[in-house]
Amino acid sequence: MPDPIKPPAARRPAEALELVCAALSDGDLEAALAQYENTALLAHWPRRAASADRDVRGALTCFMALRLPLSIRIGSVLETDGVALVACDRHVSGTGPDGEQVALSGRGCAVVRPQDDGAWRIAADAWQLETELPPEPPEIPPVTGGEPDGGEGQGGRLTN
Repeated sequence: MPDPIKPPAARRPAEALELVCAALSDGDLEAALAQYENTALLAHWPRRAASADRDVRGALTCFMALRLPLSIRIGSVLETDGVALVACDRHVSGTGPDGEQVALSGRGCAVVRPQDDGAWRIAADAWQLETELPPEPPEIPPVTGGEPDGGEGQGGRLTN
């Protein structure tokens, strides 16, 4: 039986992406799909922008299998007559259903168009989520030959 409560409709381009994030975080695939045009393209992680396909449902279902909240930060919105380009950063982290730690983030963008009913829907979406790497520790320069300086932390002698 279909859900009697219709998903919210985006009234501005960025809101379409925000509603997808909220729906996926809530585990509501149908609400997420409602933000896409029927013929939308989705290129998904990692590094598959060249292989975009029309299986938006399949891609979002795979993402939802992580059962983790998705966050989004809208970077910029370039809007002109009848189309908008929305650039964003997406992030997901936590413990996946298999007990493994998940930390994915990356930039993305979407082409969003207004519909006859006034709602904005996603026509094309690119997700580039990749594994977050821990920050590199700072490099400690090697000690050169000779007597160390008398400075603190250098292992030298302090003189009065």
